[in-house]
Amino acid sequence: MFMRDLLVRRQPIFTRRLEVWGYEIVAGRFGLLEPTLVPPGRPQTGGLALRGLSALPPVPSDEARLLLEALAELGLPALVGDSLAVLRLAPATVLVARELLVSLAPPDRLVPLLSLHSPSERDVLADALDSLREAGFRVGLAGFRGQPELLSFARTADFVAVSCQEVGPDELAGLADVLRAGRAQLLATDIDTYELYERCRECRVTLFSGPFLAVPRPARWTRAPSNRALLLLLARLQDPEVEFSELEALISLDVGLTYRLLRLVNSVWYGRRRIESVRQALLLLGTRLVSAWVTLLLMADIPDKPHELLTTAVIRARMAELVAAARGRASREAAFLVGLLSVLDALLDRPMEELLAALPLADDLRTALLDRQGELGVVLDAVLAYERGHWERLVALGLRPSLLTSAYLDAIALAREIDLAMAA
Repeated sequence: MFMRDLLVRRQPIFTRRLEVWGYEIVAGRFGLLEPTLVPPGRPQTGGLALRGLSALPPVPSDEARLLLEALAELGLPALVGDSLAVLRLAPATVLVARELLVSLAPPDRLVPLLSLHSPSERDVLADALDSLREAGFRVGLAGFRGQPELLSFARTADFVAVSCQEVGPDELAGLADVLRAGRAQLLATDIDTYELYERCRECRVTLFSGPFLAVPRPARWTRAPSNRALLLLLARLQDPEVEFSELEALISLDVGLTYRLLRLVNSVWYGRRRIESVRQALLLLGTRLVSAWVTLLLMADIPDKPHELLTTAVIRARMAELVAAARGRASREAAFLVGLLSVLDALLDRPMEELLAALPLADDLRTALLDRQGELGVVLDAVLAYERGHWERLVALGLRPSLLTSAYLDAIALAREIDLAMAA
């Protein structure tokens, strides 16, 4: 089965208000990519057949084939829900696979991002753009650095993607000026800090992607009383010595928190028995898991933070839980909590060392969050490596790629369920 060696992830693309505009989908395999094109005369099999697609055209690159196979087997909703999906493809790939793209998703849900690697591809690019627009797709362009021969293509694209690891702020501002005369938005990718994100905003960039959301903002925060109160409550929730009765009383004191907790656990817990009280939740789910759910609700109340950061926390938590279960060397509940708390520094804009000093966490959780040490540290490091596409680091886990991909997709599904439960 194709899924046995596929790895796939999504990279959020944000607006200037840090709302999700869409997700770029990236696929790969362990180690170096191996040729996947089928020799002439040999029938094609694998994941495409699972969705009723008889054959994949002989696309020009293995990376593109992986991406198309990923969508064909997994389906777009499993990866992005109702959001846009952005696929980075070569123009030549589009020319042979346009009908496949149409079959995979409606044009208003999928945005091809055409990567141009050589000026000699201009004619192929023109044909690919015409073909996609005829089918009703919006189109992005990558590889534009102000070349005069590509200017007409860039100005008529819906957006132009530029890596911040390849261009500096001056060049980025210059590209924004060049594109202003056309319709294209400027997408800055590979942004790894808030400082770089803010510099991109100053350069009139309108779309942003990269891991910057999960790091603390620059040190302009103030020690707001709400943060101190939050840390005090988290400290009691995470104290391994806290007693059952104290935990029950602590949660039950806040009627609103109790109501949201019960609504949440009944929405995402797969047991048959309905949970109707904090005591029942603690008895059936355990103190650690209930503490984790309450921690999630408290994190959701932190103001002025992008919603996608909470989504990231849930995805990390659930994937860590499943990876820990597969390895069988650490508590699932502890792994869930480690994944959840891994965004606490970004939520409160304070160093993780300082925050953990105020929380009486068990030693294995503390060393995992600070140093990526111990079994929980291995699990968290694996989750972060998967999230960022550093897939070569996952080989040492000894887990099948299909298990990791399934855990990631399960985590996305749980994050979606929690969104719906918290919005109800």
